[in-house]
Amino acid sequence: MMTAHRTRALLAPCAVFLILSMAALACTANDTLFIRLTDTPPPTITPTPLAITTKFKVGDSGVVVGISEFAAISLPASAGPLVPGIGGATCFPNTRVTVLDVSRNVNDPSDETIYYLVQCSGKGWVAEYRFSRFNRGDTAIVKTKDGSDVKLYRRSDVNSAQLDEPCPNGTEVKVIGLTANPSDRRDRNIYVQVRCGALSGWLLEEQLAPPS
Repeated sequence: MMTAHRTRALLAPCAVFLILSMAALACTANDTLFIRLTDTPPPTITPTPLAITTKFKVGDSGVVVGISEFAAISLPASAGPLVPGIGGATCFPNTRVTVLDVSRNVNDPSDETIYYLVQCSGKGWVAEYRFSRFNRGDTAIVKTKDGSDVKLYRRSDVNSAQLDEPCPNGTEVKVIGLTANPSDRRDRNIYVQVRCGALSGWLLEEQLAPPS
């Protein structure tokens, strides 16, 4: 009897200690012991859906425009202006590529520029003001909004002198050059060099339309 009594006396503190230990473990234990955690994926910036008609749509082709025929153009990895040192791809001027996606600036809602995702050396975004419908060798039609004839610029700059004779509205012309303004990076016009009859000069891409 004495032995059984002593055994129970010894077991009682052990049982209490075990219960208290389990309670403490339940209160302080890391959730990973009882609950399987799901890793939270890092946030991704997705293109902003557009509810407007854009110059190009997915599947269309366009031509990347630079200020030199030989210097590669860096394209940003996300829809927006290029951040120095963070390029998504490089593309040579006058390269025709297919539009993969369309977006506004994903970081600046006040930027009204449209950006197009294209595949060159990799995937990158090109601003609409550096993306043309035409390339050298194409034919186009002179077509102005008010139906007026067009005087050609002598250089790819709206501030340069114009030729005396105009290129009549509705004339089919040959595209012989394509560039952005090499002297003013703030100029967002695309300049197309055309041959209009005996005339040769520059006009704005917006003054041209594809042949019907």
